[in-house]
Amino acid sequence: MTITHLVTHSGGFHADELLSSVILTRLFPQAELIRTRDNDWVTPSSDKIIYDVGRDYNAEAQIFDHHQRPNPLREDEQPYSSFGLIWAHYGREYLAAMDVPAANIEAIHDKFDSKFVLPIDL
Repeated sequence: MTITHLVTHSGGFHADELLSSVILTRLFPQAELIRTRDNDWVTPSSDKIIYDVGRDYNAEAQIFDHHQRPNPLREDEQPYSSFGLIWAHYGREYLAAMDVPAANIEAIHDKFDSKFVLPIDL
């Protein structure tokens, strides 16, 4: 199904949902960005990606929050932010959309994750 909505929380914003929005709006330019805490919007469906709101992390359901306990952790036990979760699941696709040669995607993804994404997660 086509992604028609990108859903994040309303109110003040932080780097994690801002950078998640950059990645997702590039990959899904047709999708409308919705900033809300309304439960109808924060309920997963196949046409939405929900991030930094919803108190759940379930990639299959397309919900990427980090505020719940226990919060999602990297392999090294460092916590994820919503940006880290979005990068982990969509970063390679984003790099491909930016015309990064396929042979370089994994190395760039990993380096960007360790040098840029991880400090935001922390």
